[in-house]
Amino acid sequence: MRNYCPFGAQGTNENPIQVINELEALYNLNWRGPVLIVDDNFIGNKHEIKNNLLPAMKSWMQSHNYPFKFNTETSINLADDEELMQMMVETGFSSTFVGIETPEEKSLHECHKIQNKNRDLLLSVKKIQNAGMQVSGGFIVGFDSDTPSVFQRQIDFIQQSGIVSAMVGLLNAPKNTKLYERLEAENRLTVESSGNNTDASMNFIPKMDHHELLVGYKKIITGIYSPKPYYQRIRQCLNNYKRPKTGKGRVQLNYLAGFIKSVFIIGLANSGRREYWKFLFWTLFRKPGLMIDAITFAVYGYHFRTVYGLRNKSR
Repeated sequence: MRNYCPFGAQGTNENPIQVINELEALYNLNWRGPVLIVDDNFIGNKHEIKNNLLPAMKSWMQSHNYPFKFNTETSINLADDEELMQMMVETGFSSTFVGIETPEEKSLHECHKIQNKNRDLLLSVKKIQNAGMQVSGGFIVGFDSDTPSVFQRQIDFIQQSGIVSAMVGLLNAPKNTKLYERLEAENRLTVESSGNNTDASMNFIPKMDHHELLVGYKKIITGIYSPKPYYQRIRQCLNNYKRPKTGKGRVQLNYLAGFIKSVFIIGLANSGRREYWKFLFWTLFRKPGLMIDAITFAVYGYHFRTVYGLRNKSR
């Protein structure tokens, strides 16, 4: 339903003039809609972002009547800076990907995710959503410190957070990383990492029983993407989210076409159609101003169930 145009300039490092030139090039190519800004952490240099890049991007967006919606990647400490979140929303940022990894403090220490430690991760996610940006997140299981309880903890966190697009993967050790070097020294490496976080593969021998880890991983996927829990999570997302009043409010034809397709494919032919209709009516009466988001997320769910082989799951 939604295509992204990748935008190569890294916001924290590039000269604002270069970024504006790339936006102008996309605009002249008649692209309108979502633009993915490729950056490991867009807010890595807050001073540059706040004082140079965002003001330049906002001015350009205003002069062109907001033709784009930006998506990027940030660290969770974005939630600590209300001014920065407001500036991003006013510029046209509608969503951000955050590497949350795990709610387990020991595992966060193990992967050196310092900015995620000693904070209320659920509250941080909600702050970003309340500011007007959707949050998608990355999650990992398979750390040495993980216990069997981690699977339900991951499910509970994802459901309570309202993170619609939750990318859950088994831990892998890419080459040229400290993790790879440690596991190599411990003689635990098996194969090279596939780079695919949805194929349930690992390239090392985990501390937890491998079969138990696979069963737990599949439990997470089923627990967050089967129709009933998935639509429950979207409701939580829409309750947390405050749509910003920037740019044009007209409904584009591609959204209408997407809705019609969703009715036939998800609402009539799919095994989860009952939950689909319950969710649409809930949105109509509770959050009518977010109907476009609701339909978009319903399509996302169909995509995720297809990827993970859950399309016949109706619970």
